[in-house]
Amino acid sequence: MPHSKIAAPAAVVGGLLLVLAALLGGGDGPLVSTLHLLGLAGLVVSAGLFGSTLVRSDAAGMRVLVGLASGLLVLSLVEAFRPATTHWYDAFWGVLALALGVLGLVRGRGTSGTRAGSGAHAH
Repeated sequence: MPHSKIAAPAAVVGGLLLVLAALLGGGDGPLVSTLHLLGLAGLVVSAGLFGSTLVRSDAAGMRVLVGLASGLLVLSLVEAFRPATTHWYDAFWGVLALALGVLGLVRGRGTSGTRAGSGAHAH
């Protein structure tokens, strides 16, 4: 299964888990902490899988490197600006991931999976 087909559902699941954790009140309880951790993992996995599709090369090492960098970039963006007092911050990122994931699912539904090359480097 192509990575782009897995990235959108991972974003939806991660976003839903972050929103659910915020709706449960945030905090440090075991359930909320687990939902938060799994939600962040969904976002990182989704960004990593999507990032690996940005490389149009057969070099597997380059795909892995760009995928890891994309996942870490998302994690650093979420954690770098985290305020100390509000749990709705994670819900914001959850809603954003949910919206992008749903958009990816809707856009991917109309394609057949085989796409003709286009652009300057397509041969």
